[in-house]
Amino acid sequence: MNFDPALGIGLTELIELISHGDLATARTRAGSLLQRYPGQAELWRLSAICALQQGEFDAAESALAQALKLAPNSIESLCNMASVHTARGRLDEAERALRHALALAPHHAAALNNLGSLLDARGDYHGAADCFAKAIANKPDYARAWLNQATALLAIRQLDRAESSARRAIALAPQWGDAHFVLGNVLNEVGRKPAALDAWRQAARFAPDNPSFRYQFALALDSHGDFTAALREYEACLRAAPEFWPALSQLTYLRRRLCDWHQLPPLSRRLLDGVDHGAEGITPFSILVEDSTPAQQLACARRFAAARQAQIAPLETRLAPRPHGRPAGTLRVGFISAGFGDHPTALLIVELIERLRGSQLRTLGYATTADDGGALRQRLASGFHEFHDISAQSLEAMLRSLRDGHCDILIDLDGYCEGSRPQLLALRPAPLQVNWLAYPGSLGAPWCEYLIADRFLIPEQQREHYSERIAWMPRCYQPSDTTRAAIQPPPRSQLGLPEKGIVFASFNQSWKFTLRSFARWMKILKTVPDSVLWLLAGPAGSAVEERMRRAANAAGVDAQRLVFAPHVPHAEHVARYRRVDLFLDTNPYNAHTTASDALWAGCPVLTQPGATFASRVAGSLNHQLGLDELNAASDHAYIELAIRLGQEPARLRVLRERVAATGRVSGLFDMAAYARDFEALLTLMFRHFERGDGPRDLELSA
Repeated sequence: MNFDPALGIGLTELIELISHGDLATARTRAGSLLQRYPGQAELWRLSAICALQQGEFDAAESALAQALKLAPNSIESLCNMASVHTARGRLDEAERALRHALALAPHHAAALNNLGSLLDARGDYHGAADCFAKAIANKPDYARAWLNQATALLAIRQLDRAESSARRAIALAPQWGDAHFVLGNVLNEVGRKPAALDAWRQAARFAPDNPSFRYQFALALDSHGDFTAALREYEACLRAAPEFWPALSQLTYLRRRLCDWHQLPPLSRRLLDGVDHGAEGITPFSILVEDSTPAQQLACARRFAAARQAQIAPLETRLAPRPHGRPAGTLRVGFISAGFGDHPTALLIVELIERLRGSQLRTLGYATTADDGGALRQRLASGFHEFHDISAQSLEAMLRSLRDGHCDILIDLDGYCEGSRPQLLALRPAPLQVNWLAYPGSLGAPWCEYLIADRFLIPEQQREHYSERIAWMPRCYQPSDTTRAAIQPPPRSQLGLPEKGIVFASFNQSWKFTLRSFARWMKILKTVPDSVLWLLAGPAGSAVEERMRRAANAAGVDAQRLVFAPHVPHAEHVARYRRVDLFLDTNPYNAHTTASDALWAGCPVLTQPGATFASRVAGSLNHQLGLDELNAASDHAYIELAIRLGQEPARLRVLRERVAATGRVSGLFDMAAYARDFEALLTLMFRHFERGDGPRDLELSA
């Protein structure tokens, strides 16, 4: 058969145009060539590639159908057709096309790689890894297959092999940002944080326009304590991709942690505008500390939940929930958390878990973080009837562990806090799932039936802004550890405090401090002579203390009246509250565990409840104590009451005595009663489920 040289030249030109990304010209050229050579399958295939890359799937599919009609055994056309099916969400058809190609050419490396990618997208990571291994065996220098294999092996926690595969991909393509990024992910999982940081730095360097790479590098710098560099990278990420909302969320949150308040207003406005306009990728936790409404918080959470649901959709299809068959008898209640260690969550729940051992519930703890060797971890491991460390498991293995535990109710203690696993909860490990404690708000998620709260936390006028059904406790929703040591604090002089004068304190984390809260405090200090404000020291290298002292000077307050307390073991920290006259709370995110510590030590907490869950926790604690007069109705009332108490030390001493006395009798720290109520509420919740009534708001009578 004679070959037309003009066709060969045309095919070469067409391939070059496609490789250079000039798709419009390539497609026009393909159309001209097809008018002259309509029987050439390769022309139809190349035309389809142009259409596919332009997102015109109908045209791509039509052109490939014609190519396959002319050359039904074309491996390349079958692979391209699989790509079209994948882009359209038709994964079964894509898999059939690839398996057809491999039936014709079992050792075709590209087809094996593509099938592996498809299986990976479906959550079949073992099958994907096998396909990538076969592709590599047939083409050892196939960098893409090596990298894909690393990703699949990471998902099934074969970390040594994953690292080797990623390094092999880098050896084959040293300046490939994707390969350095995956290597960073692997190194991070094995706990080699500095090496992971270096790998992500390389990924951002070789692919500077990829916002995901810069964002991950910024997160690593942030957690590493290099705040200046993290700020620079978050900002660079947003310059490259102004609508990359996760970077804006983290940039705003970091500015708050650094108390860099003058940089915040435009960032906060942009973040809340993003929520109002339906932006994707804004992290719900970052919204809680902004002046957001309950409606905005729910809208943000719902979009975040929908994105997590979409991520696990392929896995959800393959790992559908098993029918819940349970033996009669003990109700099995699971608790899952990244906070089973030296963490506020553990501080709050440890005594409750110990007391539930004597209840009719069987409790199962699932830790998603490794053992830190601390006392709280050991108490929890002993307190649960069963305790499982699932931190080293893949997502699928975690799901299997939870389902094998046959939990009737699974309580998510993390929500959207750091270290949370919303994808795992979305896969439905248990028939009834509950949001409680660490995340102060609604998850907006279809996988969560209930939120445990109390009537103070969620007023009736705000009920509509919670997607879960509410399970109302007849007391403050927050448990506590009444075994906390009550050691004597050092004298004032050893704590850096003046011998005389009122000591106000706010031992919240710096990200809860806002210019509004700080302005209130400065007005109080200016009016109460010789008073000081005791705060926690900021993270090393954060310059938080310098910024706050400058802000005090600017407000007309001697900067030396701000005293910064170093971080110490928890028992020593709680003892410090005995040297505090009045705790000054923050808005719009209150003290939570911190307020419990203060009240337990007999220190009164002045707060101003707002409309959101996060702004009402300290108020709920006060309400349970019968100290509603410490729940100020406005900024003015907050300032006025703090000043009045600061100017009347005798009255303040009486208030402290009242807090100490009330705390022992009010029920706030009665964990035996709390455990009984908690058991009764969960039992009621499950009875409704067993009857098939569907979730509904539930309330125990006081």
